[in-house]
Amino acid sequence: VGVSGRVAGAIAEKLRQLSERHQVLCVTHQPPIAAMADKHFRVDKQTIEDPGEPNPLETLERTVIRVRVLDLERRRLELAELAGGGSASEALVFADALLNQASDLRHLKSG
Repeated sequence: VGVSGRVAGAIAEKLRQLSERHQVLCVTHQPPIAAMADKHFRVDKQTIEDPGEPNPLETLERTVIRVRVLDLERRRLELAELAGGGSASEALVFADALLNQASDLRHLKSG
């Protein structure tokens, strides 16, 4: 909460360093942090009504969680959505820049 762009970049770099030796699972709404990931997942939570048993007149609620692995295009769209702000095209340009920057940094550090 309250993390600026510069601090988010520093956090992303620390997480990248940690990931060289450890598995890192990070839940974030910060585009610079999310862009650094090797894999992205979309997690959706939904509350649904479930007829009660054995009394079908009683309605129960249950929570269903869905997790999807995102391909590169879906990653791009998710990052653009996180970035929000201006127009959709500006958000996509920003998402592309973040993904390119993260890719360059990963290759620079690993090579």
